[in-house]
Amino acid sequence: MDDSILAVVDRSIGQLPDDLPKDDISKVRMELFKQLRKAARKAARANGLILYLPTERVHDTVIPASFVVTEPTPVTGDVGSGIQTDHIFAALAADSGISEAVDVDGSSGIRMERVVPPQEGSEIPFSSRRVEYVLSVPGRPLPRWLAITFSTVGDGKPDSDYSSALVELFDAMMMTFRWSYE
Repeated sequence: MDDSILAVVDRSIGQLPDDLPKDDISKVRMELFKQLRKAARKAARANGLILYLPTERVHDTVIPASFVVTEPTPVTGDVGSGIQTDHIFAALAADSGISEAVDVDGSSGIRMERVVPPQEGSEIPFSSRRVEYVLSVPGRPLPRWLAITFSTVGDGKPDSDYSSALVELFDAMMMTFRWSYE
């Protein structure tokens, strides 16, 4: 994991202005490594399969967003997959802010959106806007799900046009999601 993080850090450091003092570059490198490692560990603790962090600058700005793909622990039992999936989605909808049923590449799912206050003791003082898609994995004998969770602090205002544009971009990405089969 650390080798992958170092590769991302080195690529990002290569985008810094040439006139930046070497001491500042070292500080930025160490802080970026620390933050990326922290994000990767947090994703791993949540059964994260893949963590996406934009590290390339767009108009000299790093996009303040990420998303993680996780496979929630499967539920076992004798209940049929359709009923169980419906119950899971209903329970998720009851616990979320805004939710709606979705179909992504033929898989039923739920899209949930909410604003989450900053964690106590966090270095980030802003609330984040979260969007989560939970999809049923097709072709499985027992119910399985995939959760894709997007988070952004945007410009510090969860309901701003900028934050909304980032959410729209994530939603567009999810609508182009396709399952691949071996």
